[in-house]
Amino acid sequence: MDSRLVHHPAAPQAQVRMVERLVSLEPRARVLDLACGRGRQTLELSRRSHRVLGIDSREELLAEARRAAREERLNVHFLNTDIRRISYRGEFDLVVNLCFALSYLPEDRDHLRVLEGVRKGLKVGGRLILDLLNKEWLMRRLDAGDAFDFEAGRLAAAGSWPSLRVYTLTELKALLERAGLEFRQVVGGYEGESYGADSPRMVVLAQRPTEAPVRRPVEELDSAIRIKGRGPR
Repeated sequence: MDSRLVHHPAAPQAQVRMVERLVSLEPRARVLDLACGRGRQTLELSRRSHRVLGIDSREELLAEARRAAREERLNVHFLNTDIRRISYRGEFDLVVNLCFALSYLPEDRDHLRVLEGVRKGLKVGGRLILDLLNKEWLMRRLDAGDAFDFEAGRLAAAGSWPSLRVYTLTELKALLERAGLEFRQVVGGYEGESYGADSPRMVVLAQRPTEAPVRRPVEELDSAIRIKGRGPR
């Protein structure tokens, strides 16, 4: 397989238009860009008046992103950390993970850990956009020389690229459910194309569900009243 089919970078403007097509963001919405790299999409989101944080573990790429932000005087922040260690709680309106970035992590448990962190970091009702390679499309284009691990679901990429975990939509929906996220929509590309076997990309919209308030049992309320030194009325 021609690696350019997998690793060809998309224009950040097209990616952000896709984001805006899927999610209606208020001005100054809080956005987290996971595995932001050089911050191409992060900077574009900031240009559109959103409050954006880009996270990546590669400091040399973040240095480029910070330099570009300073040149444009953009109010955007970058943090050097592992996306598997998201520590935020209920802060973001939207989390984006673009350019198959999730797929490069080595183990499926890493993917689950990221998504669990995303759920905690999102506000209730907040959205997640995952941009992934479509496994259905990929499997029809494997060449005899392509190394694909059918047991692990990983494509061994050429050159210096790490292997890539690819999911079917069914597998990804199950992973989202395990992480406590709710699948909402899938499209096949940045222009909102229908998803199917001929769409190279699988762009998925998920949501942190609206959580019903926890109702404490009557006996717990009575206990709390007694602890505070007040008798029941």
